[in-house]
Amino acid sequence: MSRTPLASGVAERGMRREIPFHMPGHQRGRIVHPVMRELAKDVLRFDTTEVKGLDYLSTPSGIIQEAQSLASEAFGADRSWFLVNGTTVGIHAAVMSVVRGEGDSIVLSRDCHQSAFSALVLSGAVPVWAKPDYNEGFGFATASAGGVREALEGCDEPPAGVLLVSPNYYGVCADVSEVARACHHGQQVPLLVDEAHGSHFAFHERFPPSSLESGADLVVQSTHKTLGAMTQASMLHVKGERVSSDSICTSLQVLQSSSPSYILMSSLDAARAQASMASDYCDGEPGSEQKFSRVVEDSLGAKEEINRIPGLQVLGGRGVDPLRLTVCVAQLGHNGFDVSSILEERHGIVPELANEKCVVFILTLSTTLQDLEQLTRALRDVASSSRRAQSGRDACSSEDSSGLASVFDSPQVLSPREAFFSNQRRVDIGNAVGQISAETVCPYPPGIPILCPGERITRDALEFLQTFKSSGGYVTGCSDATLSSILIVVNR
Repeated sequence: MSRTPLASGVAERGMRREIPFHMPGHQRGRIVHPVMRELAKDVLRFDTTEVKGLDYLSTPSGIIQEAQSLASEAFGADRSWFLVNGTTVGIHAAVMSVVRGEGDSIVLSRDCHQSAFSALVLSGAVPVWAKPDYNEGFGFATASAGGVREALEGCDEPPAGVLLVSPNYYGVCADVSEVARACHHGQQVPLLVDEAHGSHFAFHERFPPSSLESGADLVVQSTHKTLGAMTQASMLHVKGERVSSDSICTSLQVLQSSSPSYILMSSLDAARAQASMASDYCDGEPGSEQKFSRVVEDSLGAKEEINRIPGLQVLGGRGVDPLRLTVCVAQLGHNGFDVSSILEERHGIVPELANEKCVVFILTLSTTLQDLEQLTRALRDVASSSRRAQSGRDACSSEDSSGLASVFDSPQVLSPREAFFSNQRRVDIGNAVGQISAETVCPYPPGIPILCPGERITRDALEFLQTFKSSGGYVTGCSDATLSSILIVVNR
């Protein structure tokens, strides 16, 4: 009974000599604010509670309120909230703050994170799907301004809000400014943005514009993903009057832990300070080696070098985060899962994400030029030792969106809440086509559901999930992670 498999496993993994190209943004503490470095030396000593002088997260009036106000100033918000239950709780609170009753409609891009789907269950809202743009070559979807506008025009009454993801896991941003114009013209529909992967955008001119700068009313950020906060520490920001701050406070009171970690909250405060000092808009410390301009230049150079390796293609173009490196490997005769494993096992390089066609690497303030040089050498080694399946770049450049579009085209028969609380039974996956799903099923990462509660199960969706899993991916959200069975709605 004295065994500690989890704690021992984490300790062992932390001692490995690896180059992390994954979240959290501090990437194993390689660059953190000095105050967090001091706290980390004796972390249990500072693991405290709401004692006198340390304020209350639920009703802040002292140092937490001051820290949140500094965050608002740094990120360009009117008001900010610290989140200790991750961006997931921020998405839940965002949806609950605009939905006024069960049956309200809300427009969502179909590439939203699974937290948005669980927010529909919690709020009782009915989704109106906005068709995303599909990049078949790299294997992902991006929120589309045209899709949102079309969804808004199809609503009989103004929806409670519009929710989209920008940037997505692959670093591609939606046209948030255009979506904001569509939302705010005439109907004044609140625009909510899941900016989990873009918390750094406010701190350098060569980053894409932040969603708040582009007209969003509410933004949720995973400060731990691309800045220096600890895992699970996020922020919610509001700008303008379209979303009620009182509703957000009330929703967070319901959803968020009443025993918040002061270590997590402190890491949010320190991450904001560190990012502010690393911005080229600030003349103070830290030194140039910790400036965003340095890592942007190093990243762009590495992307050019990797893009010249035969068999590889780097995702680029307008609206792509310079600190997100997405590499298509489809021409090598390997899928992304294979290449990710080779990089980790042979080269000690740990990517963030893989799918059938590509591998994704997260770059942050902690990423060094040496890290990028080692990654480039490793990718060159993988490419040179691989059998190329195709010539040219057709495998990464497909403009045919029919494949992904059919995967996300499951008809919505019931609201997610109705399906979640329905009578259910488990069926073999081979007998599931045509049934109504009672649960969420999604590849992870990125955590975008292929099926959500209330959707009719299609053959295309199941084939995609089974291929993803057999290729080496993980499937989450469902009660049977082996995907040999699924829960369906009965008596409907």
